[in-house]
Amino acid sequence: MRRLALGFLFLVACGGKTDLDGDAGPADAAAPDAIVIKKDASVVDAPYQPLGTKCDPPDGAAPIPWAPDDAGAALRPPIMQSSGGPVLTNPVFVTLTFAGDDLADQLEDFVSSVGCTSYWKTAVSDYGVNTAYQGATAHLTDKPPTTIDDGQIAVFLRQHILNKQIPDAVQGQTLYVIYYPDSTDITLQGSHSCQSFEGYHNEVSLGDGRTVPYAVLPRCNLGGFGLIDELTSFTSHELVEAVTDPFPETNPAYQLPEPNGIAWALSGGGEVGDLCEANDDAFYMPSDYAFTVQRMWTSHAAFLAHDPCQPSDTTYVAAAPLLTDTISYDIGFGTQQTQGVKLALNDTTHISLKIIADGTAGTTTVSVHDASHQFGGSTALTFSLSPQQGLPGDTLDLTINRVGTTPQIGVEPFVIRATSGQTQRSWWAIVGDP
Repeated sequence: MRRLALGFLFLVACGGKTDLDGDAGPADAAAPDAIVIKKDASVVDAPYQPLGTKCDPPDGAAPIPWAPDDAGAALRPPIMQSSGGPVLTNPVFVTLTFAGDDLADQLEDFVSSVGCTSYWKTAVSDYGVNTAYQGATAHLTDKPPTTIDDGQIAVFLRQHILNKQIPDAVQGQTLYVIYYPDSTDITLQGSHSCQSFEGYHNEVSLGDGRTVPYAVLPRCNLGGFGLIDELTSFTSHELVEAVTDPFPETNPAYQLPEPNGIAWALSGGGEVGDLCEANDDAFYMPSDYAFTVQRMWTSHAAFLAHDPCQPSDTTYVAAAPLLTDTISYDIGFGTQQTQGVKLALNDTTHISLKIIADGTAGTTTVSVHDASHQFGGSTALTFSLSPQQGLPGDTLDLTINRVGTTPQIGVEPFVIRATSGQTQRSWWAIVGDP
């Protein structure tokens, strides 16, 4: 899920649970009157000229999912670990917009072209995903609602597929991509679009033995860059996450990092887009592609202690904690164990941070921050770092004081930020009970 506010919502991956047996009602049941925009009849719009090259269906087998074949780097970010569910090996996108959407041509251009770019291949090949293409588009004639919940979206999608009002799904491969106008407020588990999230993906049972994934993209216009750049960035996030974890509720795939990297999921989500979205350079326009996209977590790069958020052309610099403790945690899946720092309430301890880099890097400035506020808690940890700068290979001493607790998760997450030049990268860790 692409979110504005970070928090415990990551436990549902990128979508809330959809109860289709409940009385959600069709999405268009309470739809408002249509908004009609009158145009000067003398003005003739020029035909849209595509910026991307439309992808064809793949002509080869999907790549074999990457798996480590040795010990990897001694200090490295975590790799993604499959929970055993399927991915969309040969994804087919069906793009849904509402009639009158002025950005429909550009959005369909993006969805139809991103799946065969070098960017896409870099983002998904580790996870056994092939070239993706746009199988169909649909301009919905339904009146866009002023407000709609995810459960209603799921019912709406199921009804329209079964009634053949929109293209049917290729079993196990189709992803529906739904764009709502800025007049629609989307709710998910009580959270509102453009306030708590900028997109998500989920799944819906069609009731005939098929379950299909879908991605929902609100129109937020948050500023910072153009609206179409914002939409393609957030769409790239959801497309990659949805094909690598298409059934997050019933059969999750690449939803979380390996157990010793669970702290990274507490940063706001554990999927391949979530782990990179907070970087300052997360969004960029590739030199060989005309749309803005988001860099994605790539396991083989993390395994070698390169920048896990790929594609990347910068030297990766980070401050890695030397962790020797094993702590227990329970974030909704039962008690599990991970590497961390054992520390009782009101106690103090020391750990070492080592500055690592995969190329030539100068002086690196390091800072450490408590993250309990992301879960609605007050300050739980305070820190003292000496020294606060160093070169790759240097070791810094970090003093940790545990001054509070975060009842929602039972552990205290913190983030270590390393800045070298214009590049900043974060490393996540957890303090737990002895």
